[in-house]
Amino acid sequence: MARSSSDVPGGVVFVELIRLAVVVLATAISLDVSSRMGADEGAGQLVLTALGAGVGYVVGGVLGRFAQSRMSDVERTLQEVSASEIVAGTAGMLLGLVIAAGVTWPVLLFGGKAFTVPMAVIVMATMAWAGMRLGRSRAGDLLRFLGAGGRLPSSSGRARGSAYKLLDSSALVDGRLVDVCRDGWMEGILLVPEFVLYELQGLADSADPERRGRGQRGLDTLASLQRLSSIGVEVLEDDPGGEEVDTKLLKLARLRGTPLVTTDGNLARVAEVQGIPVRNLHSLAESLRPPVLPGQVLPLTVAKRGREEGQGVGYLPDGTMVVVERAGDRIGDDLSVEVTSIVSTSRGRMLFASVLEADDPTPRPRLLRGDAG
Repeated sequence: MARSSSDVPGGVVFVELIRLAVVVLATAISLDVSSRMGADEGAGQLVLTALGAGVGYVVGGVLGRFAQSRMSDVERTLQEVSASEIVAGTAGMLLGLVIAAGVTWPVLLFGGKAFTVPMAVIVMATMAWAGMRLGRSRAGDLLRFLGAGGRLPSSSGRARGSAYKLLDSSALVDGRLVDVCRDGWMEGILLVPEFVLYELQGLADSADPERRGRGQRGLDTLASLQRLSSIGVEVLEDDPGGEEVDTKLLKLARLRGTPLVTTDGNLARVAEVQGIPVRNLHSLAESLRPPVLPGQVLPLTVAKRGREEGQGVGYLPDGTMVVVERAGDRIGDDLSVEVTSIVSTSRGRMLFASVLEADDPTPRPRLLRGDAG
């Protein structure tokens, strides 16, 4: 719905200033016309001057409201464009004008003005438009080149399109996201909704050690993403409503047309049914991760008891779950475990291992902690 000038801060003052300028201009023109027509210095000039002022008052009001309406449209358009796009678009436009000036000035010096001036104007307008479009399309890359990558500003209605990617808490908890972004498998701007941050904060404050570890790992992942220069990170303030975090994520992704990055297999399937693009972090990370083979030895800290009697559960640095036999009573211990089997699930890999006793004489190929993910 269009807003009137009274709805815009300073709108009435702007309209009246334009009206005043037009009235003064119309009055001056009417005085000049009256003097040229030889009108009487008394009543004749007064009538023409009053007529000019009246026309200027009406025309000035129309022009003022038209200009205010156009400025409001421009303001609403700019509100949907990020500051980075405005800066990059302006820089691209100025660069296009400089290139156009360098190309056209020799023609202007030697050609006929009636032909060369219109052509120069067309070339400059075309180059300025092309430079602005190119600058806006590469805004993120330009700012990251200038050292502004990894920022964490807030955004609202402007974060739309496939250049943005919406992060689920499961993707942040998975430490492989940093490696995927660092190695160039994911680019653009990563959006982190505020309710996802609150979910991670709730996990990090939990009394349960496993939940607390997951929340802290998610916050650490976010901090690591901020330090990367290859991608940008923004907090999305919008809350589409709903009780479940997954429901909010699906609504946001569908409304904005942004791909969803997640490791939650069920959420990914629901998103695909609704036509939402999904970036499966598992498939991306598998292409980067060196294989873990049965028989390899891994350092592991037992975090909790497993489902079966005598089982202990630990996690690799990338979040991969390792189920260790006969380690249920060794929670908190740092062990060397030998991988016995690997199971692939919709949520990624799960390793089964056994405790490698210190006096085991059999030599084993050892895998350093930095090579485990």
